[in-house]
Amino acid sequence: MTDIALTPDLDMMVADGDLVTEENLKQAQQLLLVTNKGEWKQHPTAGVGVANYLETASAGELSREIREQFSRDGMKVSSVKISGTTLEVEATWK
Repeated sequence: MTDIALTPDLDMMVADGDLVTEENLKQAQQLLLVTNKGEWKQHPTAGVGVANYLETASAGELSREIREQFSRDGMKVSSVKISGTTLEVEATWK
């Protein structure tokens, strides 16, 4: 899927005065991981809120939430690996 590109700081990317568009699978995954439920007005139940899981939840709960949110966004999740502070997700658009 093509969408407006964001910088690493999540600002809109601009080149020559125009918004930049690009394929955005990794960007969509990043946004779902870092946003909390209620931050997307048009989809109030979207968002993993990974920071909320750091101290309170098990790896299984986090993995389940990631799979659910990515699937709801139209992705097919092949694997979710959580080891210490490392998170690896393999997912593609359906």
